[in-house]
Amino acid sequence: MQRIFTLFLALLVFSPCLPLRAQKDIQFFPLADVRPGLKGAGRTVFQGNKVQEFQVELLGVLKNVLAPKRDAILARLSGPAIDKAGVAEGMSGSPVYVNGKLLGAVSAAFPFSKEPYTLITPIQDMLQVAPGPDSEGHAKLASSIPWYSAAAPSPDGIIQRWIPNDVSTPQLWAKLLQPWAGQESIDLGHFRLPLRFNGFDRSVISEYTPLLRNLGFEPMGGGVLSAGSSSDISSGQESASTPDANIVPGSMISLMLMQGDLNLNVDCTVTYRQENRLYACGHQVFTLGPAQVPFAEARVLAIVPSLTASFKIDAPGPVVGSIRQDRFSAIYGVLGDKSPTIPVQIHLHSSLGKETDYRFAVAQQPLLSPLLVNMAIVSALSSTERMVGPSTIQLNGEILLSDGEAVKVDDVVSSEFSSAGSAGAAVAVPLSYLLSSQFPDLHIRGIDLNIISQNENRAAVLEQVWSSRSEVRPGDHIEVTAVERTPSGQTLTQKIPIEIPDSIDDKTLSLVVGSGTAINMLQMQFLRPGNPPRDLHQLVRELNRTRRDNRLYALLMAPQRSFVMEGTEYPSPPPSLLQTFMADPAVSSKITYRGTSVVGDYETKTLPYSIQGEQTLYLRVLTSTR
Repeated sequence: MQRIFTLFLALLVFSPCLPLRAQKDIQFFPLADVRPGLKGAGRTVFQGNKVQEFQVELLGVLKNVLAPKRDAILARLSGPAIDKAGVAEGMSGSPVYVNGKLLGAVSAAFPFSKEPYTLITPIQDMLQVAPGPDSEGHAKLASSIPWYSAAAPSPDGIIQRWIPNDVSTPQLWAKLLQPWAGQESIDLGHFRLPLRFNGFDRSVISEYTPLLRNLGFEPMGGGVLSAGSSSDISSGQESASTPDANIVPGSMISLMLMQGDLNLNVDCTVTYRQENRLYACGHQVFTLGPAQVPFAEARVLAIVPSLTASFKIDAPGPVVGSIRQDRFSAIYGVLGDKSPTIPVQIHLHSSLGKETDYRFAVAQQPLLSPLLVNMAIVSALSSTERMVGPSTIQLNGEILLSDGEAVKVDDVVSSEFSSAGSAGAAVAVPLSYLLSSQFPDLHIRGIDLNIISQNENRAAVLEQVWSSRSEVRPGDHIEVTAVERTPSGQTLTQKIPIEIPDSIDDKTLSLVVGSGTAINMLQMQFLRPGNPPRDLHQLVRELNRTRRDNRLYALLMAPQRSFVMEGTEYPSPPPSLLQTFMADPAVSSKITYRGTSVVGDYETKTLPYSIQGEQTLYLRVLTSTR
């Protein structure tokens, strides 16, 4: 039984191995006619692209074994290749025929089993995953991360920055993806899907393996993969071949999650082809529903026998179509269809004084894309930078949108151990918010990133803050001095010019000076987690307003009433306006009131340091004599 894993997008496709012309007249074998002892034949690829047969003996029907009203057929397989390797990972989706009629797809294996037993998903269940004529091509991708859910709560419950910096990368993604992760104890005949990496650092694969296994995958590094062409990567749109691609039931296909200097794909077998439509796998990949993942025909290089679970090694060819649905019983794709991808370009200035460019394209999918981009950034850094010891990474770039807008990536992360994980999250978390927004006008044109890496800790702690005067008058200009200290003992001094508003009189002002994390934490406690942005423009604005840690910020606050509505603060509103808003329940439900008002917002120039900490000054405003 295949467990429900809802995070990574669509991964594997399977189809029976009859000649394509025979598919038009194929008949289906009813589940009700299954009897113990019936013989049949299965089809899959054991070598190259040639579809070969193996023998199947039906043992009976297991009622409700997969889920309510989800039956499966228990069977025993045989044949030369099966007798040697058993039921191999990658066979999932292999079609099974009885009396020339299609019964269903191989969908499960039993690790450590001495006999090649399997479960077969009935074809009638698989055919249900195709969308109806009214929904074909109009379904929206599922949202992945609720608004503000990526922000890490502090011990007192206050939301901090959107880009968490207090957890390691696998822990962060395990937390975000927990609702879609499976459970390790499961599943009768569980089939792990082979997830093949190429270009990824082995230490990164190892670090993420527990999370990936919990999602139902078996990470495999060093497999032979084919990279996408440079034109594919730069265009952000995968090319697809003619719908007459040589894919038949039993053929192997690969879901192309990443192509270029880094490659990542998942494989399975085609069960049934009806013109240009394919049904594959015999089980879900992520159970995401609507999906958009390019797939390619794959050539099997070898089957590796294993005492735990044998597996196929394959090499994908050019992209030939797109997976559109990922449901409980199968995945569904269309030959000749296109899937949007996200081109990524990384220019890395190594601590060795060398420069390297990485170019790859990632399948555009709300749950999967951010995690893949995160892993790719960490892998690019680990190929030249040390992962143990003090390090600092400067990030500068953009997530480019098709309408000309962009989410800025501009920050410095520093750590005594490794900064690569935080650097990846600085790009992946904003990307998560964009992809999960479901705004119809969202089209990501690409990600351009410039990274500078250094072998030292450049975390500067805010040590002292003082102002040129503690007593001020309305309209005065003062200067605030901030001193930060680095681990090496070096001190950094920054000046912040502050203007006292003319409207402030006879009050005590508070001036909070701190890092981006500190100011984000201060301001986000007044935001309502349940109120997402109204449109894409507001989402981009809110993401770009997030404070960064490579500069100091100062908030000048007065003890007067203000309100925040949909992320925007309105300081010192007139009483008549407040009364109007409070009288309208539809408006008042979106408003957060507070007893302080931000009357000044300042920031310093950027530094090649990651600043930490905050301090507060109090300024007494004298009665104006003007």
